[in-house]
Amino acid sequence: MSLQGLVDATATALGGARELYGQAAQASGLPSTSGLQSLKTDLRASVDTVPATWRGAGGEGYKLTGGNGVAALDNVVGADARVGPQVVAASNESRDGRSGMNGVVSDTRAGVNAIAPSTDTPAGKTVLVNHLEGQLDRAKTLLTQSEQRNIAMANMIRAAGGGYGGRPMAGGMPMGGGMGMPMGAMGGGSPMSALGGLDGLGGLFTPIAKTGRTGRSPSGQPGAANAVPGMPGLDRPGLANESRLQKYTRRLSRAITAAFPEITDIGGYRPDALKWHPSGLAIDVMIPQWDTPGGKALGDRVVQFVQAHAQELGLDHAIWRQTQHNADGSSSGMSDLGSANANHFNHVHIASIGGGYSGY
Repeated sequence: MSLQGLVDATATALGGARELYGQAAQASGLPSTSGLQSLKTDLRASVDTVPATWRGAGGEGYKLTGGNGVAALDNVVGADARVGPQVVAASNESRDGRSGMNGVVSDTRAGVNAIAPSTDTPAGKTVLVNHLEGQLDRAKTLLTQSEQRNIAMANMIRAAGGGYGGRPMAGGMPMGGGMGMPMGAMGGGSPMSALGGLDGLGGLFTPIAKTGRTGRSPSGQPGAANAVPGMPGLDRPGLANESRLQKYTRRLSRAITAAFPEITDIGGYRPDALKWHPSGLAIDVMIPQWDTPGGKALGDRVVQFVQAHAQELGLDHAIWRQTQHNADGSSSGMSDLGSANANHFNHVHIASIGGGYSGY
């Protein structure tokens, strides 16, 4: 398969993976609960106010039937109360899963567009293939995690629905956006194996054949054009103040600024007991709404982005949410320093290998 064919196939697979999550509506519980509660209240009032003249089998039968009806409604209202939170959780899972897959698609697109100019070399081709494989692995992991959570939620919904009197519960999973996506397509092999296409997604990736470099500068000298990786944004300053940053640190700031428009603040040089910031070797990428699922997902994507481009960006390590992520893809936990800032929950600390104070 050609490189362009591989890019197109990856785009189709990721598009299909994203569509598995559907379009989840915002859920706040079961709409039937309040109506059933009102019906139970009215029926109870009717039974409790039966005229004293209603005696005999007819009167007693009415009271007995009414009481049974109240008890049945009470069971259903109780089941609603147990099932409702699981429906909300299912809706949130579908929405968060689609958001996570959107991040995979976005990072894949950015990586392909950044790597494409160097794919006229064997090394560039290898980098692209590794990038695509890594992004597919991310998608598979996300789908597997969602599948596991969906199965757990479906079981909880079935258990919580006991008050419905044995009515069969829907067998679909929350990932489908409407509790109806059959999970069988995921079984028996790779989660990516049953994915369909998504028209037009391949167009999100820049065609490689049209972006390969010639390896020559405008002056015609070979090699000069390859001095800086062909990543978006490296030709203009990033959010961090660059005056006291080293070359690869500036490059990291510029690449992240271009790849993540939702990020609006990147810190750079500052006094510190450790060498990284005072020596111009580190930046702090501040994460908006860091204490929300969306903020965590954004920080995760930043870490994945710099690890995927560790060589061209000169990455030494990144620290996010009390974990150090190294350029070789390894990671290790860190001790608790007592605050969200010290534990790097509100920002991603990213350190470079330096490179001196000239160029980018």
